[in-house]
Amino acid sequence: MTEEPTTVAAARPTETQAPPLELMVAAGITAIPQVGAFLFGGYGHLIAILPVALALTLADIAAVVVAAMQLRADRHARRPTHWLVWITLALAAPWILYVLYIGVIALMVQIFCINQTCRGPIR
Repeated sequence: MTEEPTTVAAARPTETQAPPLELMVAAGITAIPQVGAFLFGGYGHLIAILPVALALTLADIAAVVVAAMQLRADRHARRPTHWLVWITLALAAPWILYVLYIGVIALMVQIFCINQTCRGPIR
């Protein structure tokens, strides 16, 4: 007398679950550089203060790691990835790319001795 679930009922997706708390926190953390850039007039004002830039970068990298771990777990469990994972990765990308760009420029300045501090005085 028990009914077998039909293929239509078995294929119907279950209710979407709320994302894990750490993913919600990661998405909030990745929004901080974007909001700061909006309020203070761009990334340049944020990166000029080294402790702030370092803290934002480390927090963004940690948020990307959390999102990547959630993405990996979703793929391994063969379930759809929550939209918050993609939002977290998309919000973190501009800041991390900007920091890498500025870091490469600073490294090139030191390697190729572009500024006046690494050269001797010009006579």
